[in-house]
Amino acid sequence: MTGSVKELIRSIRSCKTPAEERAVLARECAEIRSSINGNSSSTRQKNISKLLLIHLLGHSTNFGQVECIKLIASNKFSDKRIGYLALNLLLNEDAEVLTLAINSIKMDLSSANPYITELALNALSNIGNTDMFRELHYDIERLMKSSTVNVRKKAIVCAARMLRKIGQASMIPGPDAIDLAGTYVHAVPALLGDPNHGVVSAALTVLSALIDYFPMCINYASIYELLVKTLNSICNEGGNAIGIMFGGSKDYEVNGVNDPFLKSKILQILRNVYSKCRQQVSGNQQLYDLVNNIVKASTLSNNATNALLYECVRTIYSEFNDPKFNQLGKDIVQKFMKTNDNNIKYIALGILNNLMDVTMEVGDSNWNIIVQSLRQPDISIRRRALDVAIKLVTRETLRPLMQHMYDFLLAASNDLKRESIPKIAATLESYSDCEYYKLEMMIKIFATAGNCVPEAIIHSFIASVSVASQGTQVRVAAKLYYVIGNNMSQDALMRVTLWCLGEYAHMVPELSQVDVTPTYSMTAQSIETKPAQRESEDLISMLDISPLEEHTSHTQGSTGGHVQILMMIEALAKHIIACSGTNTSACTNGEYLLTCAGKLAYKLPEERPRLMKLIRRFKKHSNIELQQRACELEILFEHDSLHVLAPSETVYALPVIEFASIDLMPKTVKQQPSMSVLGGDLLQIGEEMNPKKTSEEKLSTLDFMTFDYSTKENKANDEFGQFDPF
Repeated sequence: MTGSVKELIRSIRSCKTPAEERAVLARECAEIRSSINGNSSSTRQKNISKLLLIHLLGHSTNFGQVECIKLIASNKFSDKRIGYLALNLLLNEDAEVLTLAINSIKMDLSSANPYITELALNALSNIGNTDMFRELHYDIERLMKSSTVNVRKKAIVCAARMLRKIGQASMIPGPDAIDLAGTYVHAVPALLGDPNHGVVSAALTVLSALIDYFPMCINYASIYELLVKTLNSICNEGGNAIGIMFGGSKDYEVNGVNDPFLKSKILQILRNVYSKCRQQVSGNQQLYDLVNNIVKASTLSNNATNALLYECVRTIYSEFNDPKFNQLGKDIVQKFMKTNDNNIKYIALGILNNLMDVTMEVGDSNWNIIVQSLRQPDISIRRRALDVAIKLVTRETLRPLMQHMYDFLLAASNDLKRESIPKIAATLESYSDCEYYKLEMMIKIFATAGNCVPEAIIHSFIASVSVASQGTQVRVAAKLYYVIGNNMSQDALMRVTLWCLGEYAHMVPELSQVDVTPTYSMTAQSIETKPAQRESEDLISMLDISPLEEHTSHTQGSTGGHVQILMMIEALAKHIIACSGTNTSACTNGEYLLTCAGKLAYKLPEERPRLMKLIRRFKKHSNIELQQRACELEILFEHDSLHVLAPSETVYALPVIEFASIDLMPKTVKQQPSMSVLGGDLLQIGEEMNPKKTSEEKLSTLDFMTFDYSTKENKANDEFGQFDPF
């Protein structure tokens, strides 16, 4: 047999393959089995130590369980130490061998040596089962009154495990179990008054087990008063110059905070108890005073203080509808946002998102918090800041806030853009009081993140343009003409541009006569009270500039804007053809292009040959769908039937489609009546309307407000639904 445990470790480390290691361990296990019946205590200790190593390596050691029982039955402390360690590691509460250990554990619980008693209590705390506690609960109850602090503390932990095991044994506790629980309920006040914080922490564990499994034995009102008194005494103990929060014994101090672990544990149980006895206690002033003292005394900025403040927020979360508790939450948010820890800032934004009656004005503290958070490099903070901004936005703060949302989109990843665009679109739909501004902002979003825009948003934009006034339709078409020249790679922008040009290009006068001045130019610069702190220039304004110069140079003196628009459509066609071989989305763009060209061929008869030449280029395209569509359009041209692509003038006077109900639209704002409809387009975006048709037969479009993101109701998955921010 090999010698010590060190030699076994050396042999294992010398193995070059797993097979060699398994062979060494198998040989060692065989030698241990052969020496199991030896009477030498030192040999038994050595064998059990090796079995512990083998067990930690993941191999079976069931054959050595009885040896553990022999060691704990020894009179030597060294044997008991190894025996109890092996008992905790090699066995579990379901092992039948534990029955043999009950008598030895009972004797050790009565030992005059407190260290031996602690070994036995440790074993009970880890692997104690119902049978063991049935025999030993009197000893545990006796040791809870021991004069030795460690024995008293470990006995209380054993009692907590015993209560959990008895409570889990049956759905409805029997009379004996209730009597046993009542015994510990009466012992809780004395235990919470113990001067040792370890004993108090163990007593809180017992109280938590009683609340979970024996609620019928608890007087919640008296427990609430007891917990408040206990926390006050811990906060005030010592009374030295350090202060209410930081006084007390140095033995429990962590980063200047007196035992934050115990205080957090008390706050956790206090929150649970208060939720069950809210109707029984007289008001919440006592809870407010307690939490307020903790918050005001927390002047340091470290993990211990932040953890304690976080537990304070969790404790008062259910009382956020009370103004004084709501103000406490705001104070904690201010403390959290001053830290450099991103995790703390994330929690602060979660608190802000759940506070009641929170307002945001340009330049105030909440505005600064959100704007700074939108610029954080941490994606989680930026995502959370966007949610909070959408909740707090108003009609007055929408335009300056949109500038920061653009910066947010510019720095966002594609996944974050896909997640954020519906939220921003919903905010625009809900709070924008200008029809053209809403559409203009969506154009900017398409130019910034057009490849990440959901199809539903594109369809909603098209539907919104179709019901807008004629002046707005012309301005939108001209705006898209100017923007698309430098952003042809953005699919969403490409599609809405082709659709709008196909519908309204014939209505556009000379482009220089169309006012496309950005309405968002009045932003935080003219609203914020501190110009020195104004944000950087809007990067998106670069996208508004000029169409291609080569186009404008050939169209000087033109009497209408459609000539320039046709040249732009030809440029778009070249781009689509060039990209369609490698980009599948370009084929969809090609479908939009052909439909646009077909509509304009009908609406602009003088440009029909030029447009049909463009359409015929797609008859030899590699994509079958584009080939078919080009051939169909040519057939319509030959039969002089292009009018089926565009609605007649009378159709525009019909009532328009009704959009989906808008949950977040303020009730004081009336939706404008519809002015026009789509009809007969190959994209099937719209159709002629019959006033007698049911809502199911009407065109169902997903407008921006389908995404309800500004509701103030607490969600189940937010920071404070189950109060887990991660």
